[in-house]
Amino acid sequence: MHLTVLALTGIAMGCLTTFVGLPGQTELAAWVGAYVLWVAYGLRFSLTTPIRTMAVASTLSGLLHGSIQVLFLESYKQNNPWYAEYFIGQSQNLAIQFLGQAILCGLGIGLLVGLLTRVLLKRRTA
Repeated sequence: MHLTVLALTGIAMGCLTTFVGLPGQTELAAWVGAYVLWVAYGLRFSLTTPIRTMAVASTLSGLLHGSIQVLFLESYKQNNPWYAEYFIGQSQNLAIQFLGQAILCGLGIGLLVGLLTRVLLKRRTA
């Protein structure tokens, strides 16, 4: 259940960035806000394995986010003109870059968020 709830962030952010478009700083702020909510979620439900849960959920969230951008690449390009210099090249290469970046960022940030959640949970019980 926790994985599903947390991974929905990727769908929401994928749709938001693809169909609305977010400048880099705004997208970063939205992700930071989402991950702050993830920590609160982890604390609220006292996750027993926060690092693993957050890492897997965030990787899945990144995969979903990147997949939406790839599936609707033309909409993404149209709604994010500030990234135009990155859109040079074949769509296949862009798709690989989008998915790779989303998955790796998801894994890395998920590990950090999980570690932070674990530390806060231990402090709360100490």
